[in-house]
Amino acid sequence: MSTEVKEKNTKKNKSEFLDIERLIPRLINSWPLYIVSILIALAIAFYFNNWKLNKIYSANTTFKIKDNNSSNNNLASNSINFIWGGNANKIDGLSYTLTSRMHNEKVVKKAESYIFYYEEGRFKKSDIYKLDAPFHVHIDTLYQQIANVEIKVKPKDNRSFYFEVENNNGSLYNFSKDSIVKSDVINLPKVGYYNQWIIGKNYKLKLTRSNLPFTTNTFSFKLVPIQVATSRATRNFNVSNPSKISSIIAVSKNAESLNEAVDILNNSIKVLIENELAERNLSAFQTRKYLQGRIATVKLKLDSATDQLQELQKRTGVYNFDTKKSEILSNLSELDKQRIQIQEKISALYRLMPKKSSSVDNLIALNIAGLDVTYYMSNVDKLDGLENQKIQMLKVYKANADEIKDIEQKIEKTRSDISNIVNAHLEKLNTDLSAVNSKLSETEFKAKDLPYEEIEFVEANRGFDLNSNLYSTLINQLNTTDLSLASIVSDITIIDPAKNQNQGSIYPNTRNNYLVALGIGFIIPFVLIIIKELLDFKVKVVKDITSRTNIPVLGLVGPLGDNSPLVVINNPKSGLSESFRSIRSNLKFLYKSSALNENNKTILVTSFIGGEGKTFNAMNIASTIGSMDKKTVLIGLDLRKPKIFDDFNINNKIGVTDFVAGDIELNKIVQHTILPNLDIITAGPIPPNPSELILSERMEQLFSELKNIYDYIIIDSPPIGLVTDSYDLMKFADCTLYVTRYNYSEKNFINTISNKYDEGEISNVGIIFNDFQIKSGYGYGYGYGYGYGYGYGYFSEDEAFDNSTLGKIKRLFQRIKEKLF
Repeated sequence: MSTEVKEKNTKKNKSEFLDIERLIPRLINSWPLYIVSILIALAIAFYFNNWKLNKIYSANTTFKIKDNNSSNNNLASNSINFIWGGNANKIDGLSYTLTSRMHNEKVVKKAESYIFYYEEGRFKKSDIYKLDAPFHVHIDTLYQQIANVEIKVKPKDNRSFYFEVENNNGSLYNFSKDSIVKSDVINLPKVGYYNQWIIGKNYKLKLTRSNLPFTTNTFSFKLVPIQVATSRATRNFNVSNPSKISSIIAVSKNAESLNEAVDILNNSIKVLIENELAERNLSAFQTRKYLQGRIATVKLKLDSATDQLQELQKRTGVYNFDTKKSEILSNLSELDKQRIQIQEKISALYRLMPKKSSSVDNLIALNIAGLDVTYYMSNVDKLDGLENQKIQMLKVYKANADEIKDIEQKIEKTRSDISNIVNAHLEKLNTDLSAVNSKLSETEFKAKDLPYEEIEFVEANRGFDLNSNLYSTLINQLNTTDLSLASIVSDITIIDPAKNQNQGSIYPNTRNNYLVALGIGFIIPFVLIIIKELLDFKVKVVKDITSRTNIPVLGLVGPLGDNSPLVVINNPKSGLSESFRSIRSNLKFLYKSSALNENNKTILVTSFIGGEGKTFNAMNIASTIGSMDKKTVLIGLDLRKPKIFDDFNINNKIGVTDFVAGDIELNKIVQHTILPNLDIITAGPIPPNPSELILSERMEQLFSELKNIYDYIIIDSPPIGLVTDSYDLMKFADCTLYVTRYNYSEKNFINTISNKYDEGEISNVGIIFNDFQIKSGYGYGYGYGYGYGYGYGYFSEDEAFDNSTLGKIKRLFQRIKEKLF
């Protein structure tokens, strides 16, 4: 293969996988499809945004917790540390509490959110909240009720309403035990009255009107078990620390109703405050109870000591002592008082439980023992934090991992630190007790020098003073506890309560959904057009030809439409006729080598398969040449399927086969047309051996005689993709016109003749693009005498062209119809 042929093949094989020049016009011209696709996508998005997807709303509240970092040992001021494990674990503790089952059961009962409300509109049924309904339902929780039955409420008048139950099978529910008793059936009256209890065998409920009016939608309600309502209340709760200030807590909740999110959130914080106050009050009440018990015991001892002292005074007549004896008695009383106080503190420390930081007994013990609560609790908080950290690490590491061993060592050290704190304080108290006991022994030794009667009086007076002082101390502590109990306020302060401010929904994100729909509406036709383009093997644009072959395109021929096939003869002013004249003018560029006969030119017209328009083009090329002063003959050599005779109103009784068979002379097979310079030779009767006839000597004789008579010989030959007859006839032709048809011929059809052209087996070949159309975005930039004049009075077709607004609208809808259907 020569270098020139290789270069031609390389150029031919560079056809693009996806022709951008062909694709872009198609994409642009498919704008009706884009509009319809985008409108459908936006309609679907509108449906999802407004009816299909449930809207989700978010409510938020912020509160702060008092920081108790002072060294004050007051019971109330430190109780928050015991309730939630100290300030260090507030977020985790509150997050767990706010989402816990027990907490939310209280919230559900407080908010009465165990009644589910529904609103059924035209398109869907929605969950709503009691604050969104035109009525509120109240039930007697001490009464067993039917649950899981949906009951519709329809207004009758301002005082009454209708009940409607489609399926009255439900479950008898016990609120106090939160359990289903059995399956049961509810039989409600048809009419009920607002603000009146409606009582039956298995129901007791009351409806009150809200400020909202009844709409055309249908409203209903359903009683559900507490656990079901609790599960709904706990969903989508989030607790966070919005700033670096650890005492500021933010809580949010998402729900299908904004009122539900607001109401559940506010009630949750209220329950949290109530629980915290209850915990703190419990601690204070326990301390008060402890002190009252001690006071009662000491009171009995004091009364007994008083009676004993009074009886002794009456019996001995001694009421006063001298200075020395009074001093001994005073010292004994003071030392006894100190000993009792120290013993009380030591006893409290022995009751301390370091591993239970939330124990109320710990609070009492710490305060009685006089231990620094803040310092002690900081270590307890540290221990809690380390133990929680260990729990989290065990989810990642094995129990014998080094990381677990390290955290266990830290836990053990912290526990040891807590024990050391208690032991150090206990050691100090024991030292103080020993010192007091020592002084007490010395004073008691001095008292032994007194006479027996006086010693008896000293002991009686000593017992009285001891119990009296202890009683006074306990009374003071009780008064302090009562004062503390009266002054207890919550450590939780609400900063911003949850509020319905008509906030928009956070889901669905309508804007994003519309943008996604817009993108999908654009992408789907884009992808479909690309897929269609990739699967479209038909010739649509000139580049489909030029990218696959080096054969030049000689001209473009538009669609025939309703015109007669002999368009040059019957409609000489049409655009089609002009395109054939353009081809006639371009024929001279194909004669690069000397003609087979100096006096005439032979043109062979062929195609790859039938239906591509070779006969149509051959007839009109012959007509446009015959309309000049050149004597022209059109010869039909498609011996297997003759065609040209019908359009010229001539017969096919005799023709080429008769001449080649040797039965008739040339002048007998020539038929004349209305054009003086155009003659026709039909194929004649279909022979049994057309290939042999084409290769016969008589065929060569036929062309020899024709060349002596005519200036131009136009050959209508068989398709080259079906038979080889056209290649055999090419030896008689000065040039070959290969016809390919818009949206009919496949792009690869051109390869057959292109390969022979590149190999040098044939030459002087030109391509005619038949039925060329400027629609679907194809063909821009390739006029060649067609497609550039409609609507401007240039061709005869323009006489019927409607350039009015109505005409433009009709053409617009026609284009949309072509794209979609």
